[in-house]
Formats: sequence, C-alpha cells, structure tokens
Amino acid sequence: MSIEVWVPVLTTIIGALATLFAVKYKHRLDIKKMEKKCPVELAVGKDTELMSKIEDLLELSNSDRVCIYQFHNGGEYYTGRSMQKLSMTYESVKPGISNLLINRQNIPVSACNATLAPMISDRRLLINDVEKDMEDSLCKFYALEAGTKSVYKWTVYDLQKRAIGFVQVDYVTRKKKLSEEILQDLEMAAIKIAGYL
Repeated sequence: MSIEVWVPVLTTIIGALATLFAVKYKHRLDIKKMEKKCPVELAVGKDTELMSKIEDLLELSNSDRVCIYQFHNGGEYYTGRSMQKLSMTYESVKPGISNLLINRQNIPVSACNATLAPMISDRRLLINDVEKDMEDSLCKFYALEAGTKSVYKWTVYDLQKRAIGFVQVDYVTRKKKLSEEILQDLEMAAIKIAGYL
C-alpha cells in the first residue's frame, strides 16, 4: 500500500481516538463537578454553625438580641462611585423580642457615620445608655425605634484588616453595663466570627 492510503487511515484513527479520549475526560470532569457539595448546602451548613455561635453569645451576654451587620456595595451612583451600605445578616433574639433582620437592610453607611467612625477606630463601641450616650444618627434612630436601651458593638475584620462588619449586642428590656470579663469574651467571639463571614 502506498503512503497516500496510510496517511488518511492513520489520521482517521488518531482523530477517533482523540475524540474518544476528550469525551471520556469531559465525562470524568462532569462526574467530579457533580460530586462536589451543592453551594446552597455548604452555605446552610456554615450559616447553621454561625447561628449557633450567635446563640451562644446571646446566652453569654444575657442580652435580648445579638446580630451581625455586614458592609457591602449597594450599587452605584450615576457618577460611577460605589454606594456603601450595611445590612443585618444574622440575628438571634430572646422570646418576646422583635426580629429586626428583615427591616435592617441596605442602610447607607453615611447615615451612621457618627456611630461607625468611633467603632471602627476603637474596634468597639460601648453604649450603656442609648438615649443619652449615643451620637445622633440613623443607627441611634433605629436603636430607639427598637426600644434598645444599651448597645455594644465590635468591628469584624477580614485577613487584610479591612472592616467587613460588626457584631452587635442589644439590651432592650433594661440598661446593662457589662463587666470587663464579658466585654473581652465578646470581643474574642467577634474576632472568631470573622472566619464565618
């Protein structure tokens, strides 16, 4: 047989083998992809762990509400500048205390500067009497609207030491001055929570 016959035959065989190999490899990749856990399932598992930690904080602090707020981009202005916002993303309350999570979404950061600036610079904000000690801002309005009498906040940072949110402990049924030991325990818990966000 001449070379003119062998070249097309070999090309056809090599092409068929390459196609079979590619199909088998793609099938193997598809199987691996399906073996991975569902992202929703992973998120629910992580959120369940985080909610357990928040409930532990509620018990440790003997407070009425413990919640987490996270900073996020809330869209863009016409100028192209990012809208900085914060939203309550997790909350645990004692029986008889109203849930606020659904109503504390997309709050402009600029509306809470009087509260956020000292909290971020000092890594925490301790307000024993909301009505007397808290600076006027939307955050104070929300606290008073919810009946909060004392509020304690700790900034949560990511690995690059950027503020990504805060843990908040509310006392609604009474004013409460926390001991230094409890304050330190809550601060350590805020540091650990960063790993879940």
